[in-house]
Amino acid sequence: MNKDQKVVAVYARVSTGRQEQEATIESQLDELKRKIAEDGHILSDEFLFIDDGWTGELLARPELDRMRDLAPTGRFSILYVYDRGRLSRVFYHQELIINELKDLGVEFISLHDINAITPEEQVMQSMQGVFHQYERIKIVERMRRGKLFKARNKIIINGGALYGYDYVKKTEIIPTHWAINKQEAETVEMIFDWFVNKRVGINEIIRKLYKSGIPPRKRKGKYWTKGPVSRILSCETYFNGIAHYNKSESVVSKRRLNNEKYVRVKKNSRRQRPKEEWIPFEVPVLIEDRSLFEKSLQLLDRNKKFAHKNKKFDYLLSGKFYCEHGFPMVGDGVQGSQRYYRSSDKVRKREFRTCDCGGVNVFVIESLWWKHVKNIISDSFYIKQKIKEYIESKSVVNDLLAKDILSTKSKVSNLLDQETRYAQMFAEKVIDMTQLKGLVNQVKDRKMGLIKKLKELENTKPIKSNISDEEITLLYNKTKEVLQSQDFTDKKLVLRDLVSKIEIKKGGLVNTWLHIPVNTQYLEHEPERRDSWVAECGEVNAF
Repeated sequence: MNKDQKVVAVYARVSTGRQEQEATIESQLDELKRKIAEDGHILSDEFLFIDDGWTGELLARPELDRMRDLAPTGRFSILYVYDRGRLSRVFYHQELIINELKDLGVEFISLHDINAITPEEQVMQSMQGVFHQYERIKIVERMRRGKLFKARNKIIINGGALYGYDYVKKTEIIPTHWAINKQEAETVEMIFDWFVNKRVGINEIIRKLYKSGIPPRKRKGKYWTKGPVSRILSCETYFNGIAHYNKSESVVSKRRLNNEKYVRVKKNSRRQRPKEEWIPFEVPVLIEDRSLFEKSLQLLDRNKKFAHKNKKFDYLLSGKFYCEHGFPMVGDGVQGSQRYYRSSDKVRKREFRTCDCGGVNVFVIESLWWKHVKNIISDSFYIKQKIKEYIESKSVVNDLLAKDILSTKSKVSNLLDQETRYAQMFAEKVIDMTQLKGLVNQVKDRKMGLIKKLKELENTKPIKSNISDEEITLLYNKTKEVLQSQDFTDKKLVLRDLVSKIEIKKGGLVNTWLHIPVNTQYLEHEPERRDSWVAECGEVNAF
């Protein structure tokens, strides 16, 4: 190596999005290596520092850090970059790194910026750094406005279609659109059936999907997680055929889910935008029975209220217990021999409070309330009457089943007529063969789904709608047996399934709304007067 030859290093970077005017890693390296060869210097693979797919907004990048760690060792004397924007898209980050290298005696050379020697050139180089930051902002803004313009003009933008759909690029005849992915659509229907009809929990759904060999779209060969399954179960698009663009935006997460040193992008979380900013577009309806969606939302809400959490104390009535002002009564979580339910309006740390309800001793109200509910459930005349009403109400379910079968047959018949009309249009040369195939395929997909639904309905056995006195007595006796041995978890299940709401009024009057098991009953009962371990916030008598 002659005295003019120097050992040099190269730093290259492109962001995840490969934004326009941003050279690829390969093109950057090719141009840099040619320049190094022209200058007569030496580049070894050890001093190739490449961050491929890392944002320029963040300074913490693995290869950039490695370069900065090796710079003080003196093992390379020049750093080549494609342009200043490769170091960072933030101006003061660029200046920080360049000045750091300068103080260490490492020369900085940019292929597409002024390499400053004089003070005037340093000013010009700094201005170019500002323009790198400005260029990034302009590119992002131009792309954002372009996408919004397309979305408002009913042009579906390239991007991830929901699970169950495929994004189809435009052709000379067909515009961009979402088409139903048959395999994924069957999985979506199966998830709703498991969750709503068969009452399978989300964790069990995940296990069933794994055992069935059905991978998530973005994690091939891996488990599903709760997030994607929950989003499917709360997605209205499958039922109303309306999807939305501009529904959420990228934001910087408030906290990291793990302790990783590096993150590839700065805005690594998403936040929902206000609904008035959403831009709707039509997609095929995946599931015809909308009641599945409504039931799914109800179950998700119920599961959220009664989910097992790592709580310090267990409170039997939480999620169902309210004060007379409508605020939830929540456990105060205070350590000691006595605990209280208090109005959430008082528990919240805020200056403006509207509730003046007192606290209620947890042990007293839970034991008396459970005793009262047991008495109701153990009332032979009342329960036998409810069992009879419940069984007889199933005749309505049978009528609905028959109506659903007729309605589905009618829809299949309409689709068959539609296919005939399309064939006539083709015969009369109103549409060409390509258009005919597209239209027929759409009808075929809907027809297949309806035929599948029809088979399931026809295979559904009618529910028994009458019951003998002997059978009623048998069910009642079984109920009594179950009530004899109820632990906290069992009581919680009874509360969840039978009770709509519990409300306590001043003076100790407690109202309980029960549904046993079909018709909602409003039961008002006078309390038994007794000391309820008065809370500091006021005297309350329970039951």
